[in-house]
Amino acid sequence: MKLLLGDLIERDISYQVLLSLLIVMILIGGIDFIFLFLNELSDLSLLYNLKEIFIYCLKSFPYRLFDLTSYICLVGLIVGIGSLSDRGELLGAQILGKSLTSIAIAAFRPVLLIMILGLLASQFVIPSLSQSAEENRSQLQDKLEYDISYWNRGSQNISSFVSAPESGRILGLTVYEFGPNNRISKVIFAKEAFFRSGKWESENKEIINLQDVATQTQNKIENLPVLNLDMDQMLSPRYLSLTNLYIQSKENFSKYRKKQLSLEFWRKVLQPLVTFSLVLLAMSFLFGPIREKKTGQRILIAIGVAFIVDLSQKLLGSISVVSEIPTIISVLLPIGFIIFISLILLKRV
Repeated sequence: MKLLLGDLIERDISYQVLLSLLIVMILIGGIDFIFLFLNELSDLSLLYNLKEIFIYCLKSFPYRLFDLTSYICLVGLIVGIGSLSDRGELLGAQILGKSLTSIAIAAFRPVLLIMILGLLASQFVIPSLSQSAEENRSQLQDKLEYDISYWNRGSQNISSFVSAPESGRILGLTVYEFGPNNRISKVIFAKEAFFRSGKWESENKEIINLQDVATQTQNKIENLPVLNLDMDQMLSPRYLSLTNLYIQSKENFSKYRKKQLSLEFWRKVLQPLVTFSLVLLAMSFLFGPIREKKTGQRILIAIGVAFIVDLSQKLLGSISVVSEIPTIISVLLPIGFIIFISLILLKRV
């Protein structure tokens, strides 16, 4: 247990850093939430009312917070360790025999906890919440475009739908069934369909039989034709878990789709490494050449560097999707740059 949590002095350092991380998370997350809410007010309507806007912001919040994790850890560490230094507690810890390495390890423990929670959330929580938030928002804003749909080819039919608010629920379904000579024999329209017991079902379907030129509406629940809808292949990469992103990136899709999936996968998987590099940067600010500067100045410098790195990572990611540059390289290059700069600063301690 001592190896995991450290001794009394190290636990006190970890506690102070954790407290700073939580405060910074609440402040940055709260500001981001407020700005998101205010931004959505421009789309306020009868359906997309204040309640729905608040629900959308809540569901989107985990994904946005995950994106901000690295910068929360950077600022939180600078604030936490900086306050300990200002109060003379770090000097006291060094007098009691604690090296800068042991202090850094103690400060890193709560960061490691946040990194692990972030990875678990990106696997089990964030994908479904993001899908529900974005798809429901489009539905309530009446922005579903029927000419821009999710299309799928089956053995005996072609189907399309305009939205998937949940993994087992789709909206605006249209199915074109083939008859002899691969000619369309039947068209089925359904406002909503559900995946139950291994099959897709819908209510109030409208069926147009092109052979009999007849139209009828069925009000009872009835199985649709066999639809081989692989949601993981069709939905936005941000809706997929880490395992699904990895599996789908190995499938035989278009090169552009594979690049999108690969980029999203490496962004999520390497997020802890981004956090670690920024933590190393924070340590170089706290113990390196600019340690004499005030905490506010250190925070401003750190945020400026982090912003540049984030911008460069997004730019390189966009370039890698449409070029031959491996997506993992576009994610690793800014990380390597931060680590390189941090090590140079730490060597001057």
